[in-house]
Amino acid sequence: MPAAAAVTFNVGIGSPVNAIPSNNDFKSNLNGLGLFQYTAGGATVSLSGKAKLTFEFLGSESGFSDSFKAGGGSIFASENSSFTAWNPVALGSLNYLAGPISDWIFSSSGGATNKGIGALEFGIFLPAGVQAGGNYASNVLYLGFDDQITGDDDNHDDMIIRITAEDLFDPGGGVPEPETWAMLVAGFGLVGAVRRRRSTAVAA
Repeated sequence: MPAAAAVTFNVGIGSPVNAIPSNNDFKSNLNGLGLFQYTAGGATVSLSGKAKLTFEFLGSESGFSDSFKAGGGSIFASENSSFTAWNPVALGSLNYLAGPISDWIFSSSGGATNKGIGALEFGIFLPAGVQAGGNYASNVLYLGFDDQITGDDDNHDDMIIRITAEDLFDPGGGVPEPETWAMLVAGFGLVGAVRRRRSTAVAA
């Protein structure tokens, strides 16, 4: 019997799905990761199982003060009206239960406040080939915030966040299979039997 599958994010893809525009300052970084498009409006994210989520700030390009938070603010990142080149910065980790996620929030001093998953400002980058209405599963998600959703700067590069999921109980991957458990139990039984025989022999 195979080991349990690794935990994944399951993205419900909203409509439309757009190509990452040429004026996204992190387009080349994202393309290098195999990400060529994004979903925003109407998207959903859920976890397939209990997981430890690790959050990283990757970069930003904005004329406003923007922020990202998760876990009610336990995870927090902000940048102050500047360009920050792609350079991962650890933000911390949180444990999540399986099911829908609703506590990832972007905000901006430019007016786009408390924008969560499914908002037009909240982008989730995707590989080529996935389509609106479909699903995308991965243990890593790349998020992009757009603090001005209209005009030429509609490109979801104002803040980039990476979130990685790993199994909460077995970060190394997988749980013991039934055959493995059987061998462990038999081994413990054998050890117990040997100890009992030795005790009997000493008593005799």
